[in-house]
Amino acid sequence: MLEQIRLLVKLQVIDKVLFQLIQEQDEMPGKLAGLSLEEDRLTQALAVAQGELDSVRGQRKGLETDMETIRARVRKAETRLMATKTQREYRAATAEIEEGKDALKGNDDVLLELMERQENLESQVKRLSEQLAVASAQVAGQRQELTSRAQELSTLIQGMTKDRTVLASQVEQSLISEYDFIRKARQGVALSPVKNGTCGVCHIDITPQQFNELQRVDKIMSCPSCKRLIYWADAEALADL
Repeated sequence: MLEQIRLLVKLQVIDKVLFQLIQEQDEMPGKLAGLSLEEDRLTQALAVAQGELDSVRGQRKGLETDMETIRARVRKAETRLMATKTQREYRAATAEIEEGKDALKGNDDVLLELMERQENLESQVKRLSEQLAVASAQVAGQRQELTSRAQELSTLIQGMTKDRTVLASQVEQSLISEYDFIRKARQGVALSPVKNGTCGVCHIDITPQQFNELQRVDKIMSCPSCKRLIYWADAEALADL
């Protein structure tokens, strides 16, 4: 039984590391997905700002075209006004000129507002573009680090799993079955050393009778509290493990 305990102690060392590595590996997809959150937010914000900017530029261009058309009509009306021969022609030309000037005055206010909005949006687009460039560079670097770590984890897990398989094959079938059952239920820790009469994992004192039995190192026992398999940590044959 001593040799079986030695094997389980070695197996537990591997399983503790494997549990942590597999946990880290399982978290990788979430970490990789989380990297893009800020980048996606900035991309979306930039798209919205750029869309608004394009719209404002279009409105400004359309308004400026309309205003140039109005100015052309005013110039023509002023030319006609100079050549009017009747009162009716004079009034018509004057009305057209006044109407055009009123329209231009109203459009000037709108144009100034559009120019201000365009300037603000151009600043916003520039700022978001710079922020996105920084975020994208950071994400690319972090993604490369995580991808490299994921590959490293895969290699480590494969190697340790092979070592574990070889080691586990040397443990009695009934014992390894019990060990694996507890390990899966207890976050990778199925075995606990007992030192000074206390379980090394849950820190509960075991009964003196159970401790005396452990010291004989002739059978596997369970902690009455955490139910993990326990062994005598001070056994001379296990001291160097």
